[in-house]
Amino acid sequence: MAVGGFTALLITPAFALSYFSAYAVPGESPRPWLAALQDPLVEAGLVVPGSTSVYDQYGVLYLAAWVLALAGSVALVRPQLGLATPRVRRSWVGVIGCLALVAVGILGDYAISNDVVGGVGFVLTGLGFLGATVAFAFLGYALRRPIGATRRVAWSVGVLGLVSVVGGMALVGHIPSGPGVGFAVAAIVVAASHRASRVASGRT
Repeated sequence: MAVGGFTALLITPAFALSYFSAYAVPGESPRPWLAALQDPLVEAGLVVPGSTSVYDQYGVLYLAAWVLALAGSVALVRPQLGLATPRVRRSWVGVIGCLALVAVGILGDYAISNDVVGGVGFVLTGLGFLGATVAFAFLGYALRRPIGATRRVAWSVGVLGLVSVVGGMALVGHIPSGPGVGFAVAAIVVAASHRASRVASGRT
């Protein structure tokens, strides 16, 4: 889970810059902090100006990282669902469904020829991210009301989708790496917290 989140964060600058380089869209340009990284990444061979194939390769790598983090989160939470309320279980299924839809969209965008999917992948990715903003809000509410999670935990979960999608796009300006920033950070934090709790309890 943490590996997937860390990988997604690590490749975000090169992934986003590869997009802006490969597809020169009028009115679109890298954010200043990304533009400052462009020359070093080009010199390191991590960004190849104008290469759509390199951009697609980053997309496939991002998909692998996303699926790894998603699978890890499912494995982490699944044993606890038997103790959860029906509302929490429904909310969690909604979250997983939306994040899985993002993965399907990324698959269609980067791993399958556009001649086959006709740009549907981008639409599915966007719908998945938008759905996640709502799904996480319901999950935060479910955690706070029926099971009495702390206000901080409930709010952190509830706003995760909105903060990641809106804040990530403002920060990066590229889909999917922008909206995915918050989810990647959350995967790292949750995995690290889980590991720390296991160590504290004497388990490995």
